[in-house]
Amino acid sequence: MMRQLLEYFTIYSSTPVFIEQVMSHATSSNAQTMSGSGIYAVPKLTDRNWVEFKTKTVMSLTARGLNRHLTGTVKVPKPLKLSTDGKKILLDDGVTEATETDIETNLTRIDMHEQKEALAIQQLYATVPNSVMIQVQNKGSVA
Repeated sequence: MMRQLLEYFTIYSSTPVFIEQVMSHATSSNAQTMSGSGIYAVPKLTDRNWVEFKTKTVMSLTARGLNRHLTGTVKVPKPLKLSTDGKKILLDDGVTEATETDIETNLTRIDMHEQKEALAIQQLYATVPNSVMIQVQNKGSVA
């Protein structure tokens, strides 16, 4: 999603009229202009602050340990597979039956990945106008 957002604004940043149209749907004037606080603070995206927004978004996500989600290099954990008869849960080798610990470890890894992905997506949603969010919300990943 961040990649699409970056591409979106890189492509259209040379077209001020289009940017003004997109940004005219920005949040109301009494809304906060920053998302987060301290080192994680990122300005709301406007038609005049793309470079600052991009730089601070990348740094904020990196500081939170979410850089691999941003770049698309994070390995997405896969659920364990069922045996062909559907009665056993198998490890990645497709032969060994998973223990309760294996199953719980796998579910925890999936949950942790989804939580980090959601944190990265939330950072973007909190800092872009609704009109932009609508265009990128179904991308499935922050990368």
